[in-house]
Formats: sequence, structure tokens, C-alpha cells
Amino acid sequence: MRETARRLLGPDSGPDALPPADAELGTLIAQLRGHLELLMPEVEQAAGRLPTNSPARHGALTCAGEARRKIRVPEPSRARLSGSVMYARRLARVLVTLCEHYEIVSAGVAETPEQTAFVRLGDHCLTCPTCRAMDEEGANLGLPCEIHDRLYDEYREARARGRRRRAVEAPA
Repeated sequence: MRETARRLLGPDSGPDALPPADAELGTLIAQLRGHLELLMPEVEQAAGRLPTNSPARHGALTCAGEARRKIRVPEPSRARLSGSVMYARRLARVLVTLCEHYEIVSAGVAETPEQTAFVRLGDHCLTCPTCRAMDEEGANLGLPCEIHDRLYDEYREARARGRRRRAVEAPA
């Protein structure tokens, strides 16, 4: 599934990859739609086994809903190749994201390390008087807070580890 998406997105999931030939584009769109139709119920089923307050469950179900919406959108007319390429790339991006969610929820992970670090950072920011300090106009003063800085660094590291893990696990 990811290989099909990579043919449209390139190695860095960016839009600078050369678009496929017109004849190949229709086949790729049909493949992407088929992959999404197969994967969406699997993601929803695996997410349904997680606790209702799980961030991984919420993210997976939201992504599956977004994939469903993208499939319902009619494909642009074939007269405009650029519109079809953009449509195919949207499908490819949501397919890659849905694959990532599937890996997380099918493993039974209720909260990824990145999500845990983000929640810890958010909880701190909501309760810390230093982080919440405001001027008379209600603008945040941006005062330095060592705990915030440490938690933010932990969050950035967790994000980087997650990206490296996905890059290593993704087949070439």
C-alpha cells in the first residue's frame, strides 16, 4: 500500500515527485481507493478495541473518517490532469497516514510515546503559573520555565524517534 502511495508522493511524501503518465494515473487512483476501502474497516475495528479515551483510538478513527470523506469526493474530470494528480496525491497521503494508524492501533497501543509527551507538556502549560502569566491586555508574557523547556525537549525527541522508527520500518 505504501509503495503505491510512494509512486505519487516520492520518497519524502512531498508533491515534487513527477506525476505519473495519464494512462497510469487512473490505475493508481483505483488502487489507492481499493487500498483505502480495505484498510478503513480494519483500522476502525482495531481502534474499537482500545479504551474510548485513548488518543491513538481517536486519531485512528478521525483518519478513517477523513479517508472515507476523500473517497466520497468525485474524481476530477480526466480533462484536467493536474486536478486528477492532486486528487490522487490526497488519497496517497491519507493512505500513508492510515497505514501508520493501523500499525499503532493493531499493536494495541493506546497512547504513543509522542502523545504521552505532548499530554504531559499540555498539562504542565495549563497548570503552571509561570507558563500562564499574562500582561494586563491578556497576552502571554512568555516567561522562561525550566520544566516547560524540559517537557518540550522530551516531546521533540519522542516525535523524532517516531519519525526515525517509521523511516526505518518503511520498506524501500
